[in-house]
Amino acid sequence: MLGGGKTLAPPSGTRLRDRLSASFSSSPFSSPPPSVQLTPSSTPLAETSGSPSSNGANPQEEDVILFPKVYQDAWGAEDVSRSDIDRARIFLLRIVSMSGDTTAIDKLRAILADPSYNRTVPALAYAVQTLLYRNRHASFTVTPLLQAVRYMLLKARVPENPYTDRARAVLDFFFDPALQRNLSPLPPGELIRMLYPSGRLKVCIIGGGPTGLASAISLAERGRGKVEVHVWERRWIITPEGKVDYPATAKRRDQVVTLQDTVTNLLSPSSYEALFAGRPERVWPGSANIQIRKVEDRFLKHCQTEAFSGLIHLHAEGVTREELAAGKCGDFHVLLGTDGAASWVRKSYFDGYETERGKSYALGLAFDRGARNGLPWSQPLNMFLTLGQTRYLLNASDHDGRGYLNMQLTEEEWHKMVSVDGQPIHFGRPACLRRPDGSIPEGFDEGRVFAPSEDRNSPLWKAIEDGLKLFGFKESEVINVVRIPIVVQAVREGVHMLPLSDSSSVTRPHALVAVAGDAAMTVHFWPGRGLNSGIKAGIALGDEICHALRGGKFAGLELKAMKEYNDFIMKLQNREHDKRSIPILNLSGSPEMLGWLLDKARSVPDEVAIEWLVGAMVQLASRLEQRRDWHFPPEANIEPQIRIVLRQLHSQTLREMAVSFPWPTREMTGAEVLPIRSTKPMEKVAWLESVWKLLDRDSRKKDASRGASPGPANLYENMRMNAQRSKSPMRGRDLSPQRSLSPPGEMGNMAAQMEGLRMNGGLGITNSSCTVQRSAGTLSRRSAVKERVLPSPLSSVSSNDHWRHPNLSQNLDVPCMGGNGDRYQSPARRSRSPGPITVSPVSPDPAINLTRMLSVKRPPGSMFSDAMALALFRVDDDGRIQDVAAR
Repeated sequence: MLGGGKTLAPPSGTRLRDRLSASFSSSPFSSPPPSVQLTPSSTPLAETSGSPSSNGANPQEEDVILFPKVYQDAWGAEDVSRSDIDRARIFLLRIVSMSGDTTAIDKLRAILADPSYNRTVPALAYAVQTLLYRNRHASFTVTPLLQAVRYMLLKARVPENPYTDRARAVLDFFFDPALQRNLSPLPPGELIRMLYPSGRLKVCIIGGGPTGLASAISLAERGRGKVEVHVWERRWIITPEGKVDYPATAKRRDQVVTLQDTVTNLLSPSSYEALFAGRPERVWPGSANIQIRKVEDRFLKHCQTEAFSGLIHLHAEGVTREELAAGKCGDFHVLLGTDGAASWVRKSYFDGYETERGKSYALGLAFDRGARNGLPWSQPLNMFLTLGQTRYLLNASDHDGRGYLNMQLTEEEWHKMVSVDGQPIHFGRPACLRRPDGSIPEGFDEGRVFAPSEDRNSPLWKAIEDGLKLFGFKESEVINVVRIPIVVQAVREGVHMLPLSDSSSVTRPHALVAVAGDAAMTVHFWPGRGLNSGIKAGIALGDEICHALRGGKFAGLELKAMKEYNDFIMKLQNREHDKRSIPILNLSGSPEMLGWLLDKARSVPDEVAIEWLVGAMVQLASRLEQRRDWHFPPEANIEPQIRIVLRQLHSQTLREMAVSFPWPTREMTGAEVLPIRSTKPMEKVAWLESVWKLLDRDSRKKDASRGASPGPANLYENMRMNAQRSKSPMRGRDLSPQRSLSPPGEMGNMAAQMEGLRMNGGLGITNSSCTVQRSAGTLSRRSAVKERVLPSPLSSVSSNDHWRHPNLSQNLDVPCMGGNGDRYQSPARRSRSPGPITVSPVSPDPAINLTRMLSVKRPPGSMFSDAMALALFRVDDDGRIQDVAAR
């Protein structure tokens, strides 16, 4: 119930009637000129016993409203014989008469004389709104007439029972959260304090992708009835049942993304359940994998539940800037652009869109093996193969056997990503691969066949083919092929003012416009954080808007009302660009750097390349499996599994993978940027602890390195010596790639070095030596395997190195390069295999190893030094291996 109390202002000789008359002197229907201060000046007020607040705070900072005592006198004493509508008619006429404005009095009398406007108090207020104010506020400041209508609505208890659309619209207009709450300056004399029933803040979202839907849910949940959201998306349709959905013909995004627990834990329990349907797929540490289309489908369905009825409105239509300016979206306070990297909202209203910080090119192959088949290899093996190099990236779901295999491209390769008709391939027009019988998949035509697939002997197609082999996929499982430009860039500010000229339906001087997701910042998707950033931005937006609503900070729609959101976007950009996207670009992600590395890859000896990759991947496996948030049992015989997979690839592919370097996981560590208002208490403590550890680590490093820092000449030796401290617990010997290399200037006998590698690494693996473990998802559909001991397939490993695992996964046929192109052989056929799997062709110059290769002519600028500085195999000053922050 709305309560009232009295507040006494310092005595004044000016009569309230004179003050009101002066306020009405210009016009009773328009607000004071914009030059009036937006924040009312007020003398410290002494609270009375009936006041809802007793802390002496500025009334502008509380959810209260102040009225002159004369309003109470004009309303009259409580009298059961007079209805609220009768009181309201008399009250308005008395207040307007005080102004002495005959025009205002005549217009109000005309309204009071019309019986159609005098049936209810909301109807009377609506008449004033439409006939006198013409449904628009010329200013954010308050006139006595507006304040009088507010008092009338409060005394009639309309905010307590807004059962009709008209009553709701009246409350939204007169208690608009963008309007000031009190007269400025406050009138002298005795004041009445009442609770302020803020109207709904209306948010218009352009773009119904994951970020747009997450933002709508966040606003609706946190707004608690005080925020109304309208989402516009052209890909949607209205079903015969009246629901909003995607048509069967819609082009959907099949990419699998990795959502961090630190992000999904910010969601409400109901939204978390809606997102994962009770079955989050744990793959990378501290996260869960899910298809983008599932995020869209599930959030879209969640928005249409009863909990969001009347709060979230979905519009199955697109909106252009011209349509927005014509009033298609109606009235709103905040326009939010979540319309992707090509956002017209950003291009139209954010002139400070900064130049790109870097770019990369990628090829994407979407595949579908079906939920029954899962993935060819186990998810741990997929992760080790992915993190050990940056040429290929797999992000897939074992729950449904779908996902994307990506391959980073050089500038030359990028321009070859076309269909046979010469048209570039992209998400709007993907290409396809021919079926084994030469036919074209359904939905494609002859002209949309992927052009590089027509030349099976080209180096580019062999690299693509090897990418499929690396993760065990067949060509027949690829459903489409696209090329993906990756541009790392962002807006300079996340919030701007929207001029009224761009929306004729806005009922106030202006609105605010903000951006989120890819519209605000694009990142390199190799580290997999784009959707995480979008969801965090949507949650932060809901937090800050609703926080500002509670304190009345939206009065005037000033940019400072969303300052915290803008600061969050800037911090998020710094984290995701400087700590994740830029390290990948510097390492091998830029087309120039990747092209230079691949050109030099021809000089890397075959055995050096494979030992480098095996060492990197095995070391990653050892370190990842020691993490507390590792979701899988230890992988048995991981090194033989990796060797089997790598041995089936072309020699040139292995070299290219080796020179692309492992992921710069160390450079990607750091404190996450989170919406603090939504972060749970325990998570805040954990976050602060992680920040402290990082600061402490940096401090120790600075102390240890004070006085001198290793120069480029000592870089190799430092890396080599550090790597020697790291012993793999899986074999009891050093598996670092650096052990396979001779330092520059000390080449020695290369033949002897290669022989040593063979003796230490067990390179003579035959087809029948061991098998690659099947996907964990596929294994779950088989019977359990009893505990057993597997003998090591490596002749150089003693029986003491055997591993015992209670949860050994079942085995697959060994992947190989059959003469007929079949990648899998039966056990009987394997027994007839000619012997070891060999890698061909032979390196053109075996006298040049990987380190020597990287010491020749370098790319322009500091790209080379940056790349070498991001080498994976480094340890702390006390000898401990750095923790891996996977994805």
